[in-house]
Amino acid sequence: MYRERVYKAVIIIISLVLLSGCQAGKNVPKQEVEASAYKLQNIDMKQEEMNKTIEKLRLLMEDCRMLYRQRVKGEDNNVTLSEEDVHDMAALAAESGKAVTCESNDCDMLNYEKVDACLTEAEQENTETEFYVINTNGIFRYRHLEFEEGDLYITSASAVFDEDMKPQIQQMEKIRAYRWEYTEKGWLIWEKALSRNQEMDMHIFCRILPLGEQCREITEQCIRPVSYFCNNLFLEEWDEDNLQKIEFSDLFEFLYAMSEGVKLDETDYPEGVPKEEFEAVICRYFDITPEELEQYAEYDKERGVYPRSAVGCWNRIPQFQPFPEVVRCKEHEDGTITAYIEAVYREEGMDCAFRHEVTLRLEEGRGWVYMGNKIDYETAAHIPSYRARKEYK
Repeated sequence: MYRERVYKAVIIIISLVLLSGCQAGKNVPKQEVEASAYKLQNIDMKQEEMNKTIEKLRLLMEDCRMLYRQRVKGEDNNVTLSEEDVHDMAALAAESGKAVTCESNDCDMLNYEKVDACLTEAEQENTETEFYVINTNGIFRYRHLEFEEGDLYITSASAVFDEDMKPQIQQMEKIRAYRWEYTEKGWLIWEKALSRNQEMDMHIFCRILPLGEQCREITEQCIRPVSYFCNNLFLEEWDEDNLQKIEFSDLFEFLYAMSEGVKLDETDYPEGVPKEEFEAVICRYFDITPEELEQYAEYDKERGVYPRSAVGCWNRIPQFQPFPEVVRCKEHEDGTITAYIEAVYREEGMDCAFRHEVTLRLEEGRGWVYMGNKIDYETAAHIPSYRARKEYK
């Protein structure tokens, strides 16, 4: 459970605690929280502390300078790096013992052990730790975590390389977290201040514990590329005998990107997807015959196309999206693999909004084949809503 720290001046909260005997701050309705709880609790930094923070960032960026210069694309505020570039720079920085990860959470934190040990003790002991984060926009971040009497104080700073390849500080602050949690799965989550709503979300997520190579591979190759946005592959229970539950027309563009390595242009196929192209993509990832696909995906025989509507603001449900991560894999005697997936929902501060299991088979020369999806409805807190795009017409 989150540790919530609510100001002592909130008389009504204290009254509730005295009446109920519950821990202060647990499940307090937002309308009963003092307005200041929504504001950052900034802590003044001494010059010595600021200098130390700047030096920490400088050393990180010095580790990455040469590789950054070789790999970076774009200029000024339009810097771009690939995920591979970020991972390579993290590996370089980790050689000196730094705990480093990437902001996309698509690789394990390097040298995570000291950070994990600190967080494990933080509930009972005063302790501190630090780690670094690099992202594809060329931003380098430093986080120093200090725990006192169960409260979390975070010193954060970010920097970029300027045109002369010198570190330029963008932001620096020290705050007291409104609440924080280190989950059993290994996610460190803190809320900088109480979030008024999802649009003003104040949660920070960072995975500390490693997922493992197989979990990462399956997540990145066939789970996250599809995810939960505007398709129902993982939002519906189905197996090889119930493929008709899948909206293949909505799924097509995501599988196309996986198959071709590039995203489908929204202006492509305005009149529908030609039969051969549609079936080549779908049949690569499913054991389905063209005859079955014609029926399930409502093939237009007269025009020789499968219907498709590009995603627009008019044909999708506006909502924040959790992202999936495979937390465990189980191999079966028949060669199939069950990937156990938990959806991480940043805007709700949850490392598991709902669980589902995807059955897969890896075939040589073909790749991953989807064979089924099963949802744990009993423990689900937030499953994204879905409505087929064809229903908006």
